Amino acid sequence: MPSLDDSVLDRTFQELMGLLHQPAALNPAQSDPIFYFVYRPEHMLTVKRRLAGWVGALHNDGFDPVRVSLGEIVHELIDRSGRWDAWLELEPEAEPYEMNQSIRDVLTQDNALVSEVAHRISVGNDKTVILLTEAELLHPYFRTRAIESALTGRVPHPTVIFYSGRRVGQYGLHFLGFYPEDGNYRSTLVGGLE
Repeated sequence: MPSLDDSVLDRTFQELMGLLHQPAALNPAQSDPIFYFVYRPEHMLTVKRRLAGWVGALHNDGFDPVRVSLGEIVHELIDRSGRWDAWLELEPEAEPYEMNQSIRDVLTQDNALVSEVAHRISVGNDKTVILLTEAELLHPYFRTRAIESALTGRVPHPTVIFYSGRRVGQYGLHFLGFYPEDGNYRSTLVGGLE
């Protein structure tokens, strides 16, 4: 029997499906076709379990869904930096802030994270829908709005950011439910009001 959480997520997904058929219609800012699929942090595991089914539903509805894991990108960038061994050696004595700052430096150096996301969302066809997952793994290094801002004008396909947090009104989001409200999102927000 589906839970209340499942029905909330299913309604959010159905709303998203409707918007994907006409991505510019409900975006008053007429910005890039970016959508935030907003769900409460306690639903993270449920969203992960439901993702394969949603990919299938998008496929059955004529879309070509492409999943891009922000967590995998972060891991790959850190791995490419060659700093793992040094970090593991320093970790017992390092302050968490220092370690987080080192990781943040890897992600921001030469705009590495944004460049990698831009590269991965640039591939596709006129039916492609990009699903950016695991945005929660950007904490505490990066915020999704920073990525969205840096990608302005470079989003060729509808892009859905699966966003763990709370929604406040039409443009406000609380990343992970504990960051202060950021009311500067101009993309289409779906869900997150329950």
